[in-house]
Amino acid sequence: MPVAPDLPEKYYLDNFNLVLNHVAQLYADIINEDERTFYDDFIGLSESAQCLYVRLLSRRGDWFRRDKLAYAEIPDITAAAVELQSQRFLEIYDLQSGGLPQEDDWQNLFTRQELATAIQTSTAQKVPASLRKQELLTRFEENSEQLVAGLPDTEIYCVYGEQELDTFRLLFFGNLYQDFTEFVLRDLGIYRYESYDLNAASRWCHQRSDLEAHRLYYALREEAGDLKDLSKESLCRIADSLPASEESTLRRRRHRFLVDIGRQIERLGYSDEALTIYERSMRHPARERRLRILVAQGQQEDADELAFAMAKAPVNEEEHQFLLSFVPRKMKHNHELCQRLAERVSAPLEDVMTMPAETRLSLGVERAVAAAFESEHPGDRLVYCENLLIPGMFGLIFWSAIYAEVPGAFFHPFQIRPSDLYEADFVTLRQKEFDVCWQALESADTLLERALETYQKKQGIANPFVHWAVLTEDLIRLSVERIPVGVWQGVFRFLLQDLRQHKAGLPDLIRFPTSEGFELLEVKGPGDTLQKNQRVWFAEFERLGIPARVIRVKDDPTALGGAGLTGAEQGEESPED
Repeated sequence: MPVAPDLPEKYYLDNFNLVLNHVAQLYADIINEDERTFYDDFIGLSESAQCLYVRLLSRRGDWFRRDKLAYAEIPDITAAAVELQSQRFLEIYDLQSGGLPQEDDWQNLFTRQELATAIQTSTAQKVPASLRKQELLTRFEENSEQLVAGLPDTEIYCVYGEQELDTFRLLFFGNLYQDFTEFVLRDLGIYRYESYDLNAASRWCHQRSDLEAHRLYYALREEAGDLKDLSKESLCRIADSLPASEESTLRRRRHRFLVDIGRQIERLGYSDEALTIYERSMRHPARERRLRILVAQGQQEDADELAFAMAKAPVNEEEHQFLLSFVPRKMKHNHELCQRLAERVSAPLEDVMTMPAETRLSLGVERAVAAAFESEHPGDRLVYCENLLIPGMFGLIFWSAIYAEVPGAFFHPFQIRPSDLYEADFVTLRQKEFDVCWQALESADTLLERALETYQKKQGIANPFVHWAVLTEDLIRLSVERIPVGVWQGVFRFLLQDLRQHKAGLPDLIRFPTSEGFELLEVKGPGDTLQKNQRVWFAEFERLGIPARVIRVKDDPTALGGAGLTGAEQGEESPED
């Protein structure tokens, strides 16, 4: 197992400076005077003061006790704090000199025992052991000037600059949920990221109004907290307050948040208000929820119109599968739509394999089936490849298109995937790059060459489709040798129809018989059934003529050892999940 590298003593300062310098240069026209002053003042600090500031920012809260701070790389913390105070990065309070902060948050820095001792010392009254810390804090807030004399003699620090720093974080990461731990994951070698240029042409924010709109969005998200705690009125107010910016990233976030808000309003029983919220979102499942409400309310004409629009152009596979299930059950009156959605796809070919329960449980059902095949067919090779082989090969072949430099796709150096990977226009925005990648699928030779070239050049770099532990060079060669180019083309096209949904649902095993060919095997243990995304893939396998079947494992209480197939059951309906 590789040993994690030792981080430099001041790694955190290096990373902090990288963020500030990157934003100050790339977004010089976006940051305002206060943010520029924050940057200029920080880089003008001594290294010790910079280290202390970043150390404090990395800890929870804004308030800190001097007697609890100790950092080996900062020789004089008090002097560093004084320097930070001179540049308005923090405020120092000497409690014993009467300089009490106006806020009460600082009192939480002290333990229950310290608060109790302070109260007893200052009032000569015994504090009952049954009083909790919150009750002691309440007493302190009522008479802090008298009681503070009994607290430990230590200065307390309050750190400033959070608002300015949020701007730098937002411009660098493109969001406010990532922080400087992303650097640590990289520095420790836990993740390796693809390299891509972050320049003026590719930056995600181009005007101050977009930045302010993002700040408003995150402020509203923070205000909302857990949506289950809000009333219908509060939810509607937040929805109405969301910024209307059409910047692509914020538009996606707004539409997603509107769906969340609408869903909670619907749960509260306000269908009309929820319907209005859903109408403002193009994010799945907004149209699904609208259709459900319209049908429940008996608005047949509006429901028919929406359902026809969804059937004509579903936003993704999930919406399509919803229609296939919902319309025949809830909209039977619409014969035209029911007929259009009716899909006559035969059930997958199925075989039943019996084996001792002990074998299944000890090996795991997939490994047990693989072992049984290899035992019955010496020379066959079975590889566990659920959602790994086909998506992995896709990631290798289309690597350059996935990581093409598209404005707004990459915010910072720590992205495993472009921000718009699962958006409807993902391929359109990279059409030239995808056209080049498709050329690799003209023959088995060019396919193998491209796959191996990417495999060797990008080994270990994080990619949402590639799992390096499974996708070996040997497996790549064998797969390209056995699977026709036309099959690769077909499964890649289907994958691209809905990258989010179709990258899952693929069979557990791939079987390579001794001489030639391949077969995909989905293994189902006792009581397990095909999921929707698996049935979607099996339908595509049938359309493409790809050999695939389901192996249903049943426990054989009379068996003492091996396992065996008991025959095909083609054409039988699979149990619904």
